Amino acid sequence: MNSTPLLLTPREAAQALATSERTLWSLTAPRGPIPVVRFGRSVRYSRDALVTWIAHQQERPADASESDPTDCDEGRLTR
Repeated sequence: MNSTPLLLTPREAAQALATSERTLWSLTAPRGPIPVVRFGRSVRYSRDALVTWIAHQQERPADASESDPTDCDEGRLTR
């Protein structure tokens, strides 16, 4: 059997996301988009749900027909 747990504690999930438990809590449903599994008062995070959430957070590359986002105007990014 695989030794990797299916569910992570808030501390483990926060460490996996390289963030604080407080930030994770603010992103946890119903306050935020990260789904949670509850066992009574215990809160756990699905490893698969976290991976899916991360994939949805990644910025998609701009369409090649759009202007270069690094073009600067007066020292600021144009987008």
